Amino acid sequence: MQNHEDNCLISEENSVLSLAVLSAIGDRETQQDCFGYHLKSNEGIVVVCDGMGGHEGGAIASNRAVASFLEDYEKTFPCNEPAELLRASAKRIDEQIAALKNVYGEPMKAGSTCVAVILKEHRLYWCSVGDSRAYLLRKGEFVQLTQDQNYKMVLMEKIMAGLITEEEAAKELRRGEALISYLGIGGCSLNDYSATPIELIEGDRIILMSDGLYKLVPDEEIQRVAENFRNIGEALRALETKTARTAKNQDVARDNVTIAMISIK
Repeated sequence: MQNHEDNCLISEENSVLSLAVLSAIGDRETQQDCFGYHLKSNEGIVVVCDGMGGHEGGAIASNRAVASFLEDYEKTFPCNEPAELLRASAKRIDEQIAALKNVYGEPMKAGSTCVAVILKEHRLYWCSVGDSRAYLLRKGEFVQLTQDQNYKMVLMEKIMAGLITEEEAAKELRRGEALISYLGIGGCSLNDYSATPIELIEGDRIILMSDGLYKLVPDEEIQRVAENFRNIGEALRALETKTARTAKNQDVARDNVTIAMISIK
């Protein structure tokens, strides 16, 4: 299934997991987030993408990215090398989006972030490009699995290498959220993926999200909601409500938000 409609909530399950996905347009004029999934009897793939590049370009890019991930998964099922599939798919999709043209034959200059996971035999594989995120919630521990590929990451690496001081980095942080990698950049060199899977256990929750959630709701609040709601669909509604309330309190426009929550049986 693939979906980019406004304000929708879906739920589905198989023998090893339950899945819920919520997508909301927020205060934007168009929905540029897109999500998709395929669940088999005991495994599956879930993808969340956040498009960039104007009203038309962003939606086209995110939809193309989700569709291509799902197609690659279907073609290779049963997939023996999920990590390599995700890595190779991201590279191919980057080239596809970079080649998109508008009705005048000009480069569309569109792009999309992505976070994609494959769950196979209680093992978790992931891939991310850009700043959409994946987290693992397990027995009170809430861990971000992916790394945001933005200018802030570059600054932190320079600090660690002793190339700049923290004071020098602080002067540049106003540009910290600028992406340095995304699908459509062309020759995407930064592709965060798991060469080694995570062994999942009963009760684990995996949460995928576009930046429309975590830029308004801090990690500790996301964790609290995920822990307090047994029903994962209700948890997503609560998180979306929090984004709306926070945006109103801060008097900021609310971005598109997409959240997928996976509960392991």
